Amino acid sequence: MVVTMILLLVSGVILWRPYFAGMFAIPVIRIAAVVHTLSFFVLLMGIIVHLYSAIFWVRGSMRAMTRGTVSHAWAKHHHPLWYKRVTGGAK
Repeated sequence: MVVTMILLLVSGVILWRPYFAGMFAIPVIRIAAVVHTLSFFVLLMGIIVHLYSAIFWVRGSMRAMTRGTVSHAWAKHHHPLWYKRVTGGAK
């Protein structure tokens, strides 16, 4: 995701023609347009997958994010080392 954001920034600067007119050759601008579009698509898909996993895939994740709490069973299943450290090794 970070790489796609960097690619979006760099290609966006190249495409920002009013400020950089004549600085880049036409083939570079065309490549930047393709890179910009592909980077946006990859970033958008990553966001959609993130939302899907938060809402539907891992049950209890949305509650954890909105309320800041999880059940003992959820914590033990998804983060066993953290659970042991917080509970002092309780079962």
